[in-house]
Parts: sequence; structure tokens; C-alpha cells
Amino acid sequence: RTFYLQGLSRADSAAWYTDIQASAGGRGNALRDQQLSRGDIPIIVDSCIAFITQYGLRHEGIYRKNGAKSRIKVLMEEFRRDARNVKLRISDNFIEDVTDVLKRFFRELEDPVFTLELHPQWKEAAAISSKPQRLERYKELIHRLPRLNHKTLAALIGHLYRSVGHLSAGFPDPGGVPKAS
Repeated sequence: RTFYLQGLSRADSAAWYTDIQASAGGRGNALRDQQLSRGDIPIIVDSCIAFITQYGLRHEGIYRKNGAKSRIKVLMEEFRRDARNVKLRISDNFIEDVTDVLKRFFRELEDPVFTLELHPQWKEAAAISSKPQRLERYKELIHRLPRLNHKTLAALIGHLYRSVGHLSAGFPDPGGVPKAS
């Protein structure tokens, strides 16, 4: 789609252009500040997961091998500037760089996916000795996450489940994640 804006003066047009450029990029290191995909998860997460799923699942230790710091830095800057226009291609990008970008994105979030607000409750839940009670508490906490955090966590867990399932001996690629009851 094409959208035309007309300002009354050159200054109006310049101000619109500056605002549009600023909104095209990420505005910070919080999940809510990211450009979102159609699935309502940050585009950086969606793009990295799609690339790794397509090209990296056959690579052993894909999350253990480090990429090149200079390439990772450039990719992170591109995603922060305008995530919608970053196109990951196997001819241009290395698997290890993309996995490191994904790890770095989650590591640098201002407020983690599990949220700082719920952090004490996550610690309390982890200390519950009874596994069924602990899992029930985890479910409650997951349902208390903001929608964006919940969707991002679901995408990440689904990806990791497929990655581990694909590489586990005798364990077929599940193609999806079982629904929690």
C-alpha cells in the first residue's frame, strides 16, 4: 500500500519524515518497544527463529557455537534500526551469528520475558519441592504474563522444543508443541 502525506511547508514534511523514520525502528530494549510480526511477537525473534528452523536444525550445538562479534553487532543494529527490512539469507548470514543475535536480544531486554514484577514469584515457584505443584504454579505465572510476553515465550519454547526434538536420537521432529491443559 502507498500512503501519501502532504505538509503545508517543507518543515511539516521534514517533521513527518523524521517521525516516520523513528517509528520504523525499535524505540528501546523492552518487548513493548519492538516492531511486531503478524503473530504479535518481535520481528527479530520471528525472523531469527524462522532462519534457524529453516537452516540450522541439522547443525549440532547451534546455540553453543559463537558467531563473529562484528557480524552480530551489525545484525543487531539493523534489527534495531528497522526490523521489518532485515532479510536473513543463508548466502549472507551464518547460523551462529543469528543464534547469537537471538540470545543477545533476550539477554539485553530491559524487562525479561518473565518480567521483573513476577521474578520473586518465579523464584518461590522454583523452590516448591513437589513437581506437580511447582508445574501448576508455573502455569499460573505464565497466564499472568502480559500478552506480548506470553506470545513471545510460546514462540521461543516452541522453537526450542522443535530444535531439541529434531536433534534428539530416536525423537521425531514434533512439528508443534503440545498444548498445556
